[in-house]
Amino acid sequence: MNAVYPHHYGLHLFEYLLIIEPSNLVQKQLRAFKQYFIKSYRYPNAIVSKSHMTLMRFIQYDSYENHMVREFQRIADMAMPFDVELHGFGSFGHTLFVDVKSEVPILQLIATHRRTLRPLVSGVKGHAARFVTKPHITIARKLTPPQNAMVWPIWNRTAYHGEFRARNMTLLRRRVGTHTYSTVHKFEFLGLSPAFTQGKLFA
Repeated sequence: MNAVYPHHYGLHLFEYLLIIEPSNLVQKQLRAFKQYFIKSYRYPNAIVSKSHMTLMRFIQYDSYENHMVREFQRIADMAMPFDVELHGFGSFGHTLFVDVKSEVPILQLIATHRRTLRPLVSGVKGHAARFVTKPHITIARKLTPPQNAMVWPIWNRTAYHGEFRARNMTLLRRRVGTHTYSTVHKFEFLGLSPAFTQGKLFA
């Protein structure tokens, strides 16, 4: 059953993703895992799009977009670049993913700003914003119980270690009912002090 969203004349609903993308080297490694998954199991579940970590997902009217961009820019201005360490694989049962060992800086990046962000990202009743609670990078999703039972014992024993420097985060959007995301803005982590950031934004 398709979800029904309220419509307001002249406004459009979009699904937004705030993500961190790995380095090119790690992207290449993760792409190889996805290709191996498809070749080995013939399941059409591997995510063929560019790999990323999702920080938050939400649905909002595009009229809020400029306000959201300003707030995400403020957060990024204060954030320091940080290292992300990937180690092994994990499973949610329906999803196979690369596990993130260095969770703390990722969780703190958005969690400390939830109160400020919530009014901007809670635009549709019954569709609350989803904030990251378990950082991960998806390899395959929508696995059935039998598929997971076949896949997980093998990947659970597979060793992998990767790392990259997170220097920015990216806001993506797609109109509700469509499939392809486009980039709204990329926010560089600058590590500025709050006072300097405020003056920079509102001077």
